[in-house]
Amino acid sequence: MIECREYPRIPMDMLVSFSGTNKTDMREGTMFDLSARGCAVTSMSSVQPGSAVRILIRATDLGSPITIESAAVRWSESWEFGVEFLGLSEIDQRRLQRLLEAASTD
Repeated sequence: MIECREYPRIPMDMLVSFSGTNKTDMREGTMFDLSARGCAVTSMSSVQPGSAVRILIRATDLGSPITIESAAVRWSESWEFGVEFLGLSEIDQRRLQRLLEAASTD
């Protein structure tokens, strides 16, 4: 099966933290798929489709985490979920692009 996607997905294995709208209940997960517009995460914490989340991508070689201020959960299955990035700063957008470029050359 061939998938036609606007943004290519890159396999990853990177720690993330995420929270709901209150930003105080941080949960942990592992990002296993990343694109310029979203990611997929596996976590022991379940989330519901339609939920709003804030995500911190802990890219160790970038120093501080990439902060996705606003993301929407588009799907959830068992202990995995996928989000669409809705809001991040220009700086974090550039950092995300650098991470994607570095990962695609590996």
